[in-house]
Amino acid sequence: MFPVLTRYIFLQAAVPLALSTFVLTGIIWLTQALRMLDLLITQGQTLGTFFQLSVLALPTAVNTVLPIALFCALLYTLNKLISDSELVVIFSAGISRWSVAYPVMLLVSITMIIVLFLNIYLMPAGMRELRYRLFQIRGDIATSMIREGAFTNPVSGLTVYVRSRTPNGSIKGILVHDERVPGKAITYMAESGEMVRTEDGPRLVMYNGNIERVSETQGPKQSPVSILYFAKYTYDLSQYNTASTVTEYEARERFLPDLFNPASNDFYGQQFKNKLRAEGHDRLVAALYPAMFALIALACLLPAPFNRRGYTLRIATGAVAAILARLVGFSLYNLSTAQPSMIPFVYLLPVGVSLICCAMIGGMTFDSVKRRVLSLVSAAPQARGIGR
Repeated sequence: MFPVLTRYIFLQAAVPLALSTFVLTGIIWLTQALRMLDLLITQGQTLGTFFQLSVLALPTAVNTVLPIALFCALLYTLNKLISDSELVVIFSAGISRWSVAYPVMLLVSITMIIVLFLNIYLMPAGMRELRYRLFQIRGDIATSMIREGAFTNPVSGLTVYVRSRTPNGSIKGILVHDERVPGKAITYMAESGEMVRTEDGPRLVMYNGNIERVSETQGPKQSPVSILYFAKYTYDLSQYNTASTVTEYEARERFLPDLFNPASNDFYGQQFKNKLRAEGHDRLVAALYPAMFALIALACLLPAPFNRRGYTLRIATGAVAAILARLVGFSLYNLSTAQPSMIPFVYLLPVGVSLICCAMIGGMTFDSVKRRVLSLVSAAPQARGIGR
């Protein structure tokens, strides 16, 4: 077609798309990461664990912002091309609107593929792994109980204190006081130690310490406290772990086959079958929204005549139209969770808006499009009456 023009417009739109996606994703990622930060600090996790969990939440953030970033990037690019009179020169050379829209739709096609891949695989896989990791962290009392310079109570009747931790992972100044059994309190004290993870669970290995046992049933000549010194002692921490395997996944953590055809022994899937099916259709239709947003931007600015006052009104109109269309899409999704008969309308909305925008790009005015839509709506009841 016009390889130089296609490449130029494609790059003009791709760079703002990348920047806006990066900025918006960073904002959403930050809000999600801050919600996990308190849990990770409380549970004594490392900075590396924090970033690993944050990365698992990234596909969801990208999936949310990518269509919005595409819309903003196209509004910016088209407004810049018009303001710099580049579109005037392009149209004066006899190049049609669809030739200008062609590189934009190439970018839209790439965006649609990315959104579809995120919805089908990356997003549920990331959310599933994130839930599993958070579930393990909440149940990993053994890690949360070893906190430097603080008394912790992982379970009722157990107190743990660690004076310091060295960079190589060893522990200095250990105190473990266990009074879960009434009348049989046990206190472990050691100069140093280390956390060791085995196949049977975590172990706290203590060096150069003693064990003090208090008993209320001692004889008349016996001391109420017995002390046992040791050079090395292993304390089993796996008894405090409450983590278990995640068996039931929520809608956003399921892949498409699990959404459309949950297993017969899947209690959650059978109980919320309509919700899961609506979620599956919503993921598929999400790939159509980048095209709808792009066509709204093109329909607002491509047919625009030259105006020295700028195109703020047209940009605002396009933004309002995109927001309204997306809000209606959310409403249809919510309705489809309770009424499966509304699922076809979930697809009809972005397709219908896209067709209207294509008509406007092709030369039809807004008034003619409105008259055509109203005539089709008014003709529908008459057609049903004739059918009867």
